[in-house]
Amino acid sequence: MPLIPAKNSSKFACIILAAGQSKRMGQSKMVLPWGDKTVIGSVICAFTEANIGKIVVVTGGYRELVETEIKKYPVDRVYNQDFANGEMSTSLQTGIKRIDESIEFIFVALGDQPDISPEDIREMMNLANGDPTKLIIPSYSMRRGHPWLIPSIYFSEIMGLRPPETMRSFINKHEDNISYYLVKKSNILADLDTPEDYQRLKPKE
Repeated sequence: MPLIPAKNSSKFACIILAAGQSKRMGQSKMVLPWGDKTVIGSVICAFTEANIGKIVVVTGGYRELVETEIKKYPVDRVYNQDFANGEMSTSLQTGIKRIDESIEFIFVALGDQPDISPEDIREMMNLANGDPTKLIIPSYSMRRGHPWLIPSIYFSEIMGLRPPETMRSFINKHEDNISYYLVKKSNILADLDTPEDYQRLKPKE
């Protein structure tokens, strides 16, 4: 049974990027089993449990498989027609178009990062409420990870990104306005790219 969202904070939304082609995996990693859910199902549930009511999943590669899976959950879905270019920015722009103007912050999450905890998501929300101008990025062992939390003052700039600009160059441009959150429970550095990665990282039965 899909989770029923708890009462949400209306200021926050989440865009889950699930448009990749999973070339190194050889199949859609989003729909692989992960405990009693799937990889992307686990990501969605983390955000619903953290009281994020507005969740948009951006699809692309393996569209039919991914969209069939996410129909089980209370999320919006939107297809990125430019998914084959591999740029995160086009998927994020596609997702932002589905976000209501009342939203003040968006989480940018990866659909293949199933070990995100609701507790860390809530702590990032607390940081954002304390300083609504900061880009908040989770960190572990001095390395950046996802999800990012982006305030609305940056939405128009992101919508205007064009090649060769990328989300990496956007983040680097605003380095001085980043607040790093040291994760407590989430595995933000795990790369779920290959069958070997999946076998090593998946929950043990």
